[in-house]
Amino acid sequence: MKKLWLTAAATLTVLTTAAAQAGEADRPYAVALSGRIIDGSGAAPIPEGRVVAIDGVITCVGRADDCPAPPGAVFIDAGEGSIMPGLIDLHAHPRPHYYGWFLASGVTTVRSANTDLAMVRALQALPAPQTRLIWAGPMLDGDNSIIKRFYPEAEPGAPSPARPADGLSLEGVELLIAETPEQAIAAVDALAAEGADWVKLYEQLPPDAFAAAVQRARTLGLPTMADLGMASTRGLVAAEVDLLEAAALGIDSLEHASGAALAYQRLGGDLEKDALDPALIDQLARALLTAKTALVPTLSVSHFTAEPESPEPVLSELPLGAARGTVRDGLDQQWRGIHQHFHSSPGSNAKAKLDARIGAAVMVRLAQLGGRIGAGSDTPAGAYNLPGGGLHLEMELMTRAGLSPLQALSAATGSAADILQRKDIGLIAVGRRADLLVVAGDPSQDIRATRRLRQIILDGRILDSAAMQRRALDDGETLLAALMAKQGD
Repeated sequence: MKKLWLTAAATLTVLTTAAAQAGEADRPYAVALSGRIIDGSGAAPIPEGRVVAIDGVITCVGRADDCPAPPGAVFIDAGEGSIMPGLIDLHAHPRPHYYGWFLASGVTTVRSANTDLAMVRALQALPAPQTRLIWAGPMLDGDNSIIKRFYPEAEPGAPSPARPADGLSLEGVELLIAETPEQAIAAVDALAAEGADWVKLYEQLPPDAFAAAVQRARTLGLPTMADLGMASTRGLVAAEVDLLEAAALGIDSLEHASGAALAYQRLGGDLEKDALDPALIDQLARALLTAKTALVPTLSVSHFTAEPESPEPVLSELPLGAARGTVRDGLDQQWRGIHQHFHSSPGSNAKAKLDARIGAAVMVRLAQLGGRIGAGSDTPAGAYNLPGGGLHLEMELMTRAGLSPLQALSAATGSAADILQRKDIGLIAVGRRADLLVVAGDPSQDIRATRRLRQIILDGRILDSAAMQRRALDDGETLLAALMAKQGD
């Protein structure tokens, strides 16, 4: 099968047909949900509670007697289940043919971690209802960026998709090259002009350009996220900036616990030892705490390469994990290639295990110190990292590493919204958008209950979970078939 990181320009040609086929649920004026409430703040659940939302905004949260439902409200009784906020995936790489998988899995907001303008338009043009999109534009990296290998050579006379910003327009740019502070500033200015929500910095950005980008983004009011490289990538051999340096510069969000292994090594730590030095891990976590840098560890991206666990039994329990079709077949093909690559030698497998181990250790210590932890999947990067469902696995892996279920839930809801600097989503609280899930069971005790979805509510609109999953599969097949046909022309 041809490359599955499909171009957005081709996607736009089939959106009109997809929109005509997609149905939208009725949006009630008022909805009242009764049952156990887990508000996303990390606080203990409210038993026998009630949530009232009017016109998509939460107007009351508390005991049922204190939150009377307005006349004509649609009632939902969670019974023995739970009411919780819609999930937020802080690190994903969405594409139109599987974008519907996020909402069908209870993920109501996604931060796209590296997005060209055509892809942004394609995702935003998909028929409603869809997961809310927050996006970082094309990421900044040095001229020796390994990402260049993914882009074909430009035709004679055509600009390369990997190039420095040459103005305020980023049309056709998929990777911003910044070798100097001046180029970094120009790149951030261009991202701001295009309306990007975040600026993403990559592993081979020179330190002075990295610092200039962070400072310019702060001046313009744009938050910054960084992938500094890991042992499995170029984090110990070609990365320029480590975790301590990035935190000192004031990066807002650190992805994959990247730069941790490099900083640990630079501090004199021995990465070959089975046990990590707790004093060095504490030093890394305290640096993030002092800088107020959030950690998005994406444990799921390394899971199936670091552990001998078979993917199919795990995936089959996730939303859409048992689904088959050309979309899933294509993802499986991509994942098998990743899996084979990381198991090609004992050394590669050991690096994946190190990434998982040091990421979990820094995460747990930062949580103990009261720092900010966010949940992100990095889907579909990493072997068998399912769109939508991968975030449910991420929360489970967080609890396996040492977080409580409530901490893991907060990482994907209230804390995630705080990291995004959004005060309108993430919590079940008065004034927040009514992005809600009704799940069977109590995820404050068993985090796996989040995947047993009954209802999905987006902006106060009630969606049936089973119907959304059918729609995601059907629309995905339609979009993918049209895109593949166009690529074959």
